[in-house]
Amino acid sequence: MGVDLRLPGGGEPTIAVVLAPSPLPRRRRPRLLAAAVALSVIATPLVLVAPATDAAAASKPKRTVESELRRLRSARTISAADLRAWRGVYREARRTARGLRKRSTARRELDGVIANTEQMARRRAITPSLAPSVFLTLQVNRDWWPSRPVPPVGSRPTVPGSPLVWQYYAGEGLQIQWLGTFGLANALATTKTPAKLEQLRAIEDEALRLASRRAGGPAWQYLFDFGGGRPPWGSGMAQVTGMQSLVRATGKLGDDRYRATALEAAQLIRHSSPTGARWKRSAGDHVLLYTFTRTRVLNAFLQAVSGLHEVAASTGDPTVATLYRRAERQLRVELPQYDTGRWTRYSLGGTNATVSYHTLVRDLTRGLCRALEADALAYAAGQPVAGGAEPPSAAIYCDAAERFTRYLKRTPLGPRATTRAAAGPLAPPPGAPLADPAAHLGPRVAQP
Repeated sequence: MGVDLRLPGGGEPTIAVVLAPSPLPRRRRPRLLAAAVALSVIATPLVLVAPATDAAAASKPKRTVESELRRLRSARTISAADLRAWRGVYREARRTARGLRKRSTARRELDGVIANTEQMARRRAITPSLAPSVFLTLQVNRDWWPSRPVPPVGSRPTVPGSPLVWQYYAGEGLQIQWLGTFGLANALATTKTPAKLEQLRAIEDEALRLASRRAGGPAWQYLFDFGGGRPPWGSGMAQVTGMQSLVRATGKLGDDRYRATALEAAQLIRHSSPTGARWKRSAGDHVLLYTFTRTRVLNAFLQAVSGLHEVAASTGDPTVATLYRRAERQLRVELPQYDTGRWTRYSLGGTNATVSYHTLVRDLTRGLCRALEADALAYAAGQPVAGGAEPPSAAIYCDAAERFTRYLKRTPLGPRATTRAAAGPLAPPPGAPLADPAAHLGPRVAQP
């Protein structure tokens, strides 16, 4: 035991008793301890300081990317070839980053992707099913940043050899944009051009390969920090859009694997956040935009309900039909709360939506109006409908679509108020919606 007089932060002296092996003879230790106690009474409170060796051990990461890969290999959940390949990608990414100019954008972006990978390893979040997308993302960024120009923030550059949509997030590098990917697939499924159908097949095959397990089913997760969420995290809107695109692809390409995966993917919508994207409410379930927050975003909820309606109608699956009914019941309760009487709110209790999001909400409510009107006719004719039971009235959506159209014509808030982003960490910048809401690719940066 030794006595150490310290000045923490330049303040008053503190007596620290360092717990370390004493070189003094046993008979002198009580005298020294008495002196230490006396000094501590005169000065400030006693502080116990751990030995330096213990502090160094505590600061050493318990889990690393390589140790986690070795653990997965020991458990025989990945192959020896996977271990070698993914370890090589990680090591090469680190070497590449060290070779980039310090404080350059390229160095910052590649370091950011490496940091995300290491963060997931420390939290033991790199599972056998998630690892393919983790190391693909690392490889894409390793190959991009040393030689390619820096794309505009929020842009979606074409990544050679990948059929997926990638997006540049400042500080996070290039990331798979699953909502954008499935939006593109939805658009491709409306065509008959052979080349575009082959592009659709390539997208869906890669989506099946990279689907990870979450909430007991396949999920398409995001691998970067965003709005308070740590990777990996899911999105209810992206998940339902993925289900929708896979069902459409089955109809176009005749591959039943896509339909089967779409139905299994409903597990993310069945489970509550933060594991899943469900938030049970008084009337039914709200489908959350992000699994890590219960912020309720109108356009995301509308699109999720629209997607569930289509999947339920196309497949007749009872599980999806139940999810659709519960979500639609909650949506019709919530919808009036987003309406200020002059404009729509981006999120419940939040600020006004941008013009593009208000327009998208108008288009989505109009789409639900038409879908439920068609359901009413089909049900009256004895035909099956999406929910498997008598459809609810379409009036709330038809009336909302008309009001939201009037708001656009009046533009009562003025251009500045209606084009600014909504407040909060999930605030989207302005962006134009697509003509087909089902093919919505998301805004420039927000709503991954």
